[in-house]
Amino acid sequence: MNKSYPVRRFLLRLITTIQLTRLSMAFGAVADLLFIVLLSRAMWPDTDLPVVQFSLPMALLAAAGVAIGLFAYGAALNDILDVKHDSAFSPERPLPAGRIRRGQAVIVAVAALMMAILSAELFGTISLWITLFAAAAVLFYNAAGKYIPSVGIITIGLVHAANMFIPNHELAFTIPVWLIMTHVVVIAVLVHTLEDKRPRLNRRAVAAILAGWVFWSLLIIGLGLRSERDLWPEQLHPLSTIYPVLAVMGFAAVMFWKTRRATNRIAAEKLKRYGAMWQCLYGAAWLYALNMTGPAVALTVLAFLGFLGMTLIRELTGLTGRPLTYRG
Repeated sequence: MNKSYPVRRFLLRLITTIQLTRLSMAFGAVADLLFIVLLSRAMWPDTDLPVVQFSLPMALLAAAGVAIGLFAYGAALNDILDVKHDSAFSPERPLPAGRIRRGQAVIVAVAALMMAILSAELFGTISLWITLFAAAAVLFYNAAGKYIPSVGIITIGLVHAANMFIPNHELAFTIPVWLIMTHVVVIAVLVHTLEDKRPRLNRRAVAAILAGWVFWSLLIIGLGLRSERDLWPEQLHPLSTIYPVLAVMGFAAVMFWKTRRATNRIAAEKLKRYGAMWQCLYGAAWLYALNMTGPAVALTVLAFLGFLGMTLIRELTGLTGRPLTYRG
């Protein structure tokens, strides 16, 4: 027996699991929660919230566990429920390709959800309930919401927004949450259009998405206004908002440059990859604006390392989702 066979088998299973859970795209969700951890510890060090009371490595690890768990749960659930559709339109996906059985995929989804729940419990009871709400929203999206684009797209944005309240449910500075929700919704609309998903977005659907975005934007900002803390931190000079503004403009410029000559499929894939990286850069931009240079530099470095990691995983699994074969 070839001694390298167990290693190859392990690597194939690992790549299959990464494909099933789409972990290469989880980086943006992880970055959002790490940003909240760094922000909370710097701005409200005297609170009794677990995110502040924990050691920094413990808080960051718990936040990453929540983000990765929920993201992997949603991705695996999507493939489990869409196996018949993928058999016809995406036969290279792990389930229709036979690289993983449906029962195994269910185990992965349940394990990922349990990891998210156990990690969220460390942040307190309210954070646990927010996690359960996010998990329910993910289930709703995969079971029904995605078939109604005007509902599904807003649901995606809300899941990302809800995640950011898990480490700190008392968060009053909700403008970064609103920006992430808006970022995710815009990308979801563009990807839906570029991938020509059905049903297509008509004027009524676009109007419904806009109305939903306005409603939830007002609610998110309203949560900050009703908080005991300030919606606008004293440390944030109005002129310093140039950092997140430049981050938004930078994303628009980079995406125009990267997608103007690409096919719709490649453009959609780049939107998702760069969009995930930019969630980290948005966090860094807000930290720069708040004069938190150390955490800002850390998130900036993390953004580029994460992007390199996503690119490496993309190369290993292939753009079409088929893993590299091993020859021996």
